[in-house]
Amino acid sequence: MQTRLDAYNEVAGLVGDPQKDWLVPEYFSPLCRTAYNTAINWLKGSCSPYIERVVLIPSVAVGTDEMNLTPFAVGIGQENTYPLNGLMTPLAVDFKTAGAPNNQYKPVQECTILPDTPSQVQAGLFDIRVRGEFLPAPLISDDSVIEIHPNASSALAFSIVALIGMERPNDGWVTNYGKQAMLAWEEIAADLSRQQQHQPFRLGSPNRASRGRGLGWTFNLQGNMGWEWRGSQLYIKLI
Repeated sequence: MQTRLDAYNEVAGLVGDPQKDWLVPEYFSPLCRTAYNTAINWLKGSCSPYIERVVLIPSVAVGTDEMNLTPFAVGIGQENTYPLNGLMTPLAVDFKTAGAPNNQYKPVQECTILPDTPSQVQAGLFDIRVRGEFLPAPLISDDSVIEIHPNASSALAFSIVALIGMERPNDGWVTNYGKQAMLAWEEIAADLSRQQQHQPFRLGSPNRASRGRGLGWTFNLQGNMGWEWRGSQLYIKLI
């Protein structure tokens, strides 16, 4: 995997400062951070295996109050760690009784607003499995890995030089390197999508049917737990 240093060296060559006389770390770092965050937003929804992952949260106490799975509630014994830190977009949530075999996972119903309805089951401990898009680790040092794609340093370098052109200002850099950056990120997004085309199911369980925007999941298997993405927090309750 390429690192921030790879992008740094490429930027130095593109702007004609190979010795980094004016392209010092204090100047480069915030521009790199801005370009990287923009790239992450660009690649959201591209099925990137470097952004999308599955997080398991064992033994979560779930009841009829949706204030269970939020940034302030985690699995038993994990009080100081929030496993969903950096979650940008939840894609699917599954649950099973704590300790049960993995083949007993059932899908949690997505709700636009969690309903106030009598619970079908009693509160208890459940293992929660969340598939979603998570923020990659930030590029805080030259050794930091560019996690969003194994060959992303050139695309990142083009983006950074375009930002430098905006700051200088240099309209030629903005136009030319901005266009190169867009083409490079589009190719990476297309590559990530092609990698997943052979997958028969993009999200977890064959019990899921179609989904309409804002309408939640349609199920062939009746669920008894619901989740809601409220702002930047995941709420879950028995329904």
